[in-house]
Amino acid sequence: MSIHPSAIVAPTARLGAGVTIGPYSTIGDQVTLGDGTTVGAHVVIEAGVEVGRNCRIFSHAVLGSEPQDLKFRGEKSMLIVGDGTIIREFATLNRATSGGGGKTVVGRGCLIMAYAHVAHDCHLGDGVIVANAATLGGHIVIEEHAIVGGLTGVHQFCRIGAHAIIGGCSGIILDIPPFVKAQGNRARLFGLNTVGLKRRNFPPEAIRHLKQAYRLLFLSGLNTSQALERITAELPACAEVQHLVHFIKTSERGITR
Repeated sequence: MSIHPSAIVAPTARLGAGVTIGPYSTIGDQVTLGDGTTVGAHVVIEAGVEVGRNCRIFSHAVLGSEPQDLKFRGEKSMLIVGDGTIIREFATLNRATSGGGGKTVVGRGCLIMAYAHVAHDCHLGDGVIVANAATLGGHIVIEEHAIVGGLTGVHQFCRIGAHAIIGGCSGIILDIPPFVKAQGNRARLFGLNTVGLKRRNFPPEAIRHLKQAYRLLFLSGLNTSQALERITAELPACAEVQHLVHFIKTSERGITR
C-alpha cells in the first residue's frame, strides 16, 4: 500500500492490499477501495463509495458526491464501482437517492472518460464505455458493452441496450434498443452494430437473425406491435432476438427509431 503524505484518508476507510493514493486526494468515511486500485492526484471519493479491485481513478475525478436532485434530503446512499473499471480525469459520479433504490452502480471493466458525468441512480452494466464529456441524467440504465459517444446527453430514465453504440454529440430522449447504431440530435437509428457484434464474437447466425428483426421493426412500415408479432412467428428462438424483443416490450419512454 502506498499513500502520499498529503492525501487525507478517513480512519474508517477500508483499503485493500496494494492500493495507491496520490497527492492531495481525499478518501471519505466508510469508503472501500479494493485490492490493487490506484487513485491519482487531487481525487475526491466521498462517503458511501465502494470501489472494486484493480480500478484506476485518474486526477481530479469526484466519486460519490451528492445527487444533483432537489428531492435529495441527505439520505444515506451509495456509489458502487466494479472491478477493473477506469475513471478518467475530472469525471463525476454521483451517489444515489432513496427514490432510485439507494445505489448508483457502475459495472466491471467500464471506461468512464474525462469530464463524463454519471448521475444519481444510474446503473451501468459490465464493459460500458462513456466517452469524453458525455452526460447521463438520473435513473439511466445502460446494458453491458454499450458505448456512449463524446459530448452526448442522455435524458433521465432512458435505457440504452446491450452492445449499442451512440455517435458523438447526440441527444438521447428515448430508449436505444440493443445491438444498434444511433446518432443525432434528436438521435435516430442507423442500422445494426454489426462491426461491434463481430468484435464481440457473436455467431453469424445471431447477427443474421438480428438483421431480420431490425428490418421488421424499423424498415418494414409495420407498427411496433405488428413487427413484434412477425418476429415471434417467423424468426428462430434466438437469445439475442429474444432480448431485443423483451427490451422493446418493457420500454416505458418509447423506442428510438
